[in-house]
Amino acid sequence: MKTLFKSKNTEIDRLGQVGMLISRLVIGYLWYTQLLWKLPPTFGCPPNFAVTTNIHARTSGLCDWVGMMILYSKWPLQASLVKSLVAPNMSWMGWIIFLMEAFVAVSLILGLFTRLGGLAALLQAINLYIGVSAAPGEWYWTYGMLATLGLIFLAIPTGRWFGIDAWLRPGFRTGADRGNRLAKILFALT
Repeated sequence: MKTLFKSKNTEIDRLGQVGMLISRLVIGYLWYTQLLWKLPPTFGCPPNFAVTTNIHARTSGLCDWVGMMILYSKWPLQASLVKSLVAPNMSWMGWIIFLMEAFVAVSLILGLFTRLGGLAALLQAINLYIGVSAAPGEWYWTYGMLATLGLIFLAIPTGRWFGIDAWLRPGFRTGADRGNRLAKILFALT
């Protein structure tokens, strides 16, 4: 008896590879464009890094969205964490957010550690879904779709076709076969 998830053919055909390549590039570009409104060192924030505290008196850049997360998070614990940790430390927390999202863009566009890029995209999209999907004017499905796309890039190693991962994998496999723990981890992330 065949199981539901077992298949002899686990390869993606050429059309699937091209479709995944185009999807990877488009979504990587989406993540890139979302960096442009929160560039360092100010992250688009006012000079004092003030976050939005009222829907009718919004600030700008990343500080606006951090404030919206404090106001509209679906989970009070997340709102509290953002209020007590992220907001007062925007001058350096902004770098963490910016670099993580930049990694997602680079990972997907270049096909470099795409599974790790997919995981980072999934986690950030879930964070955004919880934090800002209830804000006025936001369409909550935007963040649900973004999370789903992150899950797809985590589950399907799209960098193995037309990506840097295709070049890196043979070396990682050799190291993994020799028992190198780091090579095993890197092999899994490509």
